Amino acid sequence: MVSVYIGTILFFVFNTFLFINHYLLKRKFNIYYAGIVFYMFLSIWTIIGSPKPIVDTFDVFSQVTQKVLNGQNPYTTSYNRTYQNSDNHFHYLPLSFITTTPFTIIFHDPRFAIIFFNIVSIYILKKIFTNRIVPQNLDIFIVTFLFLPRSFYMLEHMYLDPIIFSFFLLFYFFFQKKQYSFAALFLAFFFSFKQNLFILLPIFIFDKSIYALLKKNLAYFLIPFLLIVFFLLLNPTMFLLYTFFSMFGSVFYPTAIRSTPTDMALSFQVFIKHIFPNIKVVYLYGISGLLLLTVLILTFFRKTLNTPTKIFIATFAMGYFMHLSFFNQYYFIALFYFFVLLLGKSSTSQIHNSRSHPRQIPPKRSKFS
Repeated sequence: MVSVYIGTILFFVFNTFLFINHYLLKRKFNIYYAGIVFYMFLSIWTIIGSPKPIVDTFDVFSQVTQKVLNGQNPYTTSYNRTYQNSDNHFHYLPLSFITTTPFTIIFHDPRFAIIFFNIVSIYILKKIFTNRIVPQNLDIFIVTFLFLPRSFYMLEHMYLDPIIFSFFLLFYFFFQKKQYSFAALFLAFFFSFKQNLFILLPIFIFDKSIYALLKKNLAYFLIPFLLIVFFLLLNPTMFLLYTFFSMFGSVFYPTAIRSTPTDMALSFQVFIKHIFPNIKVVYLYGISGLLLLTVLILTFFRKTLNTPTKIFIATFAMGYFMHLSFFNQYYFIALFYFFVLLLGKSSTSQIHNSRSHPRQIPPKRSKFS
């Protein structure tokens, strides 16, 4: 509790500093660098103050590196139990532990990966929106990104969403810079952490410029998926069970031990189940699935929406109608909503506003505005 109080005090000290700097000192201090310093300090303090949070995500990522280094298959081995009567399994796609492993080896804590990629994110945001948003306002927005509500909760519990969003920003940045091979690679990284993100793939494909990009750079896009093929070939049953089928475990495997307390999720299914506790699981999935499909279809084919807005709406619908939606899912949604707001403040409406290069630049304008 001492760490909690110290962190709270430091957070309000930083807010006071922002107020004084803006209104009394007339922005004498650059809050961009001040924000980074405060964020780094509070992030490290969060890790020190909570060395072992009671959450399965932290437990599996703290253990998966050593298991892989020992030659074990992360999808067939067992992990220390976090919750009573619930076994831990690795449910994420392979690139997730490949990305966090260097930080676990160097710092002995996978959560340092989140700190690193959040710093990458603000650097990329700075690059994207420089000359598109007033510099002083952009610095405020970037600091806001670092201190979004519950960002340190995300860090403490080792949720991957900030890392995934960082890869999305890298894709956007290289797409904007017309370096399409890197854009294709980072887009693949974006899809190589959580299997439920594949629902968003049609949004990218329906954007004609991104579709042209993927066609010309398909090899770069497929590179990260070779990891999925590798682990799929090692043990197809276990890999599919703990990744793709785990999202619908109660339908396909009603007697399987749950790895997460799904009855505590912040989702439509849990809400309905509290009202109708005796509803059959198949009906529950059918209703939520139809509602999700309706929202996705209306979103995918809405020509008046730009691509980031479609991603935001689809991500929200996916989070709300799926049974495994906890706070991290809504934080992920908030990141995209934040990005859409920045685009609204941006002085440019389209990424591609110059002449197309005959070999490198897709022929159509992108809806990525």
